[in-house]
Amino acid sequence: MAEGTRVEESFDRSAGEYDEILSHNRTGARRLVEAIPPGDYDEILDVGCGTGFVTEEMVRRFGTSRVTGVDPSEGMLERFRAKLTDLGAEVTLVQAGVHDMPVPDGAFDAVVSGMAFHWFPDKPGAIAAMARRLKPGGVMAVLASGTGTDAEFLDVLRAIDPPVPPGWISVFDEIQRTGDQLAGYMEDAGLEVIDAWEERRVRRTDPEAYMARINAVASHLSSGLDPDVAAAHGARVVDAVTSAAGPRGFEYAFVKLFGVARRPA
Repeated sequence: MAEGTRVEESFDRSAGEYDEILSHNRTGARRLVEAIPPGDYDEILDVGCGTGFVTEEMVRRFGTSRVTGVDPSEGMLERFRAKLTDLGAEVTLVQAGVHDMPVPDGAFDAVVSGMAFHWFPDKPGAIAAMARRLKPGGVMAVLASGTGTDAEFLDVLRAIDPPVPPGWISVFDEIQRTGDQLAGYMEDAGLEVIDAWEERRVRRTDPEAYMARINAVASHLSSGLDPDVAAAHGARVVDAVTSAAGPRGFEYAFVKLFGVARRPA
């Protein structure tokens, strides 16, 4: 099974609970949209749109009326359509990944992406693909998981014996980036960086809620394993996270990565 298919199926499974489990993403989406310069953003493209946290904020702040949501997960797209239609937007859905999305170049006032960029395999190529879809003067805004997110969980994984699958550990370096790296990708794509920054928060939650978030966003990392083997590894991870938790729950850092840039007019 191809990696892209595993990711798609993972998010299909979590679509119904995503908004509740990943409620912190709403706050990040609001912070991202607040950083976009004032302007007319009547038509936007949301890449890796998920259930639409960022586009919701675009509609609320700028009155965006036409939105195109791109995501490989059919379940996420249906949630996106329902929410944005309720807000009065005209919605177009495209089931695709960032590198093969059949949407026109130079057609959008803004291209946004919320908590999907870290899963894009070719990150510079993804930024370039999104930049091409901007009108001259259009704005790109990206929210992602930054370097240092879940570092405490990574420490837990590394300490488990016998070891967990190596991909569960190597994925941290594969997906996470810094603000400087994101800004560099934007500049290489011909954009003028308005701002790129990171915000680090320390959170505490009960182990069950923490693992629900991990399973909602990363269950595809187990898809290539025998189900019984994956379940055995998963049970040991739950036990380890529970053991690492203190009186106030499992403590972990979450680094949100933000980037806002403009295509030259």
